[in-house]
Amino acid sequence: MKHKVLIMRCEEYDADRIAGIIKEGMEELHIKPSGRILLKPNVVIAHPEIFPHAFTRKEFLDGAIKATKEKAEKVEEISVGERSGITIPTRYNFKNAGYPKIIKKHKIKTYYFDEDRHVPVKIKGKETLRDTLFIPEPIVKTDFLINLPKFKGHPWCRLTLSLKNFIGIQDDRHRLVDHNLFLEHKIADLQEVIQPKFIAIDAITAGQKMMLTPTPFHMGAIVMGTNSCAVDTVGCHMVNVDPNDLIHLRFSAQRGFGPMDIEEIDVGGDFPLEEVSEKNKNFEFCMEHIDDYFGKDSNLSCTVGKFPEKHSTDYCWGGCPGALQEAMHIFRGFYPNVEKDMQKVRYVVGMVKEPLELEEGEKVIFAGNCTSWEGK
Repeated sequence: MKHKVLIMRCEEYDADRIAGIIKEGMEELHIKPSGRILLKPNVVIAHPEIFPHAFTRKEFLDGAIKATKEKAEKVEEISVGERSGITIPTRYNFKNAGYPKIIKKHKIKTYYFDEDRHVPVKIKGKETLRDTLFIPEPIVKTDFLINLPKFKGHPWCRLTLSLKNFIGIQDDRHRLVDHNLFLEHKIADLQEVIQPKFIAIDAITAGQKMMLTPTPFHMGAIVMGTNSCAVDTVGCHMVNVDPNDLIHLRFSAQRGFGPMDIEEIDVGGDFPLEEVSEKNKNFEFCMEHIDDYFGKDSNLSCTVGKFPEKHSTDYCWGGCPGALQEAMHIFRGFYPNVEKDMQKVRYVVGMVKEPLELEEGEKVIFAGNCTSWEGK
C-alpha cells in the first residue's frame, strides 16, 4: 500500500484556516492522536524582525494544536517540545516566536529539551554510526509524535523537512556529536529512535538558502503525511530537487524507513504537484564552499584544505565551514556592514599545505580539530 502525502493550498497564516486544513488532513489520513501526544515544531532560532522565516510560525502551531485537540482520543497529555539551535535557550526562542501565549491558550504542556533529562536509547543496524543515542525523556515517553517542520533550504543538507527536523530533539552536548561530515548519517540514525505518526509542514512562507537566516518564498502550501521519507520525497519534487540529492533521505530510505520514489507515493490534496513545482521553479538554494562565498569587498577570507574522512575529503558540509557561513549571516542581521567594518581575518579549516599569504595585520582563526598547517 502506498504512503499518502497531501499538498493543500493555504495562502496566509490564519490559525483557524490552518486548523481546518490540518483537521481535514488528519481525517483523510485516518489519524487519531492518543495517549501522550507531543508536537515538535522547528524553532532552531526565532526573532520577528531578524529571523522571521526560520521557524514554524505561531499561527501554524496554533492551528495544529486546535486540530489535534479536536481529533484526539483517550488523551493523557498534549505538549509542545523542542531544542533550539546550540547555545540559545529554547525558552528565549519560544518567546520570540510568540509560542507562550498559544500554549497557554490551549492549556497544554511545554518541554524545553535543553532543560530535560536525556536518557540513552539503544539503536541497531549495520549502517548506524553509534549503538546509543541520548534522547530527551519526553520524547522517549511519547506515544504520538506530531512533526511540524518549517519548509526551508539548508546550506549543508540542501533541504530541511521532516527527517532533518529530528536534529532538534537533542541538547547541545549530544547534538554536536557527529554534527560534521557525518551529519546526514546522524539524521538517519535519529529515525531509529522514534517515527512521527503525523507530519504537517509549514510551507506557507518557505525559507530559501539558509537555515537560520532564510529569505522568504511564498509557497502557499501545507504538506501532510504519515511517513517522513514519503513527505520529504514530495517536498523535494515541490522545489525540483532530485530526492537522491537529499543524502539523509537516501540513507533513511535505504534503511527501510520509507520510499523515495515518487511512483511509490500517493500524492493528493488540492494543490497538484506539477503546479507546485512550476510555481517554485525559482526557489533558491545555497550550497557554496566558504572559500568562494565571501566576496572581494569582504575583510573575511577563507582557506579550505582536505578532510580526513574517506567519504568526503574535499569539504565538511556539517561542520566548521558551514558554522562560519551561518554565523556571518547572523552578524549581518544585526550589523549589515560587518564584513567591511571588521578587521582582516583569515578562517582556516581542514589540512592545509599551501602558504596562507596573509596581508599585513591579518588575523588567523584555525577552526576544528582536523585542521592543520605549518608555516610562518
